[in-house]
Amino acid sequence: MRDLSFEQRLRERIRGFDMPALLVLLKHKKYALELIEYRSHRTLVHQSHLVHDIQFSDESPSRVIITVNIGLLSVQSPLPTFLHQTMNQLDPLESERMERFLGYFDHELLRARFAGLYPERSASLLPGWEEAAQNRLSLLSLTSPSTLHWLFAQVFPEAEVSVRREVRTQAVPAHGSQLGVTALGDSTALGGFASVPTGGMEVTVFFNESHCGIGTPWAMEAPLRLSHRLLPVFSQSSAPLTAWMVLRDPSGPARLQPDNYLGYVPLAGTENLHQRLLLFRGNLAHPTPDTSSGQIPSVSTEQRVA
Repeated sequence: MRDLSFEQRLRERIRGFDMPALLVLLKHKKYALELIEYRSHRTLVHQSHLVHDIQFSDESPSRVIITVNIGLLSVQSPLPTFLHQTMNQLDPLESERMERFLGYFDHELLRARFAGLYPERSASLLPGWEEAAQNRLSLLSLTSPSTLHWLFAQVFPEAEVSVRREVRTQAVPAHGSQLGVTALGDSTALGGFASVPTGGMEVTVFFNESHCGIGTPWAMEAPLRLSHRLLPVFSQSSAPLTAWMVLRDPSGPARLQPDNYLGYVPLAGTENLHQRLLLFRGNLAHPTPDTSSGQIPSVSTEQRVA
C-alpha cells in the first residue's frame, strides 16, 4: 500500500538528497529499484542541486521517475549544441519524440553512473561481494589495534573510540598432579585451575549523549550493535577482548551511594562523574559474555571521575 504522505514529503525535500541516500530510502520503503526511471532535466540554466524532481506513478507496483540535472539533456550534456538548437526549433510533438528517443539512452547511462558510486551494492557490478566479505576481513589482523579501531568506528560512528593493549589474568584448567607414574589423588589436588597472564585488547567507546539518534538509550543500543554486528566478525579469531562504554552525559540516573546526588544538576563545586559501562569481556573465539537476557551482553556500571 502506497504511503502518500511519505511521497509528498519526499518530493518537497527532494532537492536536498544525493543519489545513494535517495536509493537507500526508496529501497527501505519497498520501492523496486529496477522500476526506477532516470531522466535528465532539459534546461540551459545551471542548477545548484543534483536531483531536480521525483514522481510516483499510480501503477502497482509503483514506478518511480527521478529527474536529475545531469545527462544528455542537461546543461552539461555531452551532445553537440546544434542538436539542442534543432530540438528547440521543432514543433512540440516532434521535440517530445526526440526527447523520448534520447531518454532511452539517458536512462541507461544515468543508471550505470549512479550504480558505480557504490558498486558493492549492485550484484551485477560486483557479484558475490557480500558473500566474500568475511574472506576479505580474514586477510586483516582482526586483533590489531588499528583494525579494531576501524571496526568499532564503523559500527559506532557517533562515538569516539579508544583502543589499547591490556594484560589479563586468565584462569586455565589444571589437570591432576602426577609424580613419575603415581597420580597424587584422583582429582586436582593442588587446585582446579591456574592463573596465567595473557595479552588482550581493551576498547572504549565514548558517547556525549545518553541516547542515540533514534531515541534509544545507548545502554540498550550499544550491546545490540556489538552482539549483532561486531561479534560475528570475530567468529574465527581467538583473542581476549574487553569493551567499555563511557557516557559523558551529566543527566545520568541517580543512585543512592556516597558522593552522589539526587537531582538533575549536581551541587555546585562538585566533579562531574562519567558512567563507565562494561559491554563485553571474554574470548572472541568463544564469546560468552555475562548475559542478562540470553542474547544481549549485560551492562555493568562503574563511576569514573571526568
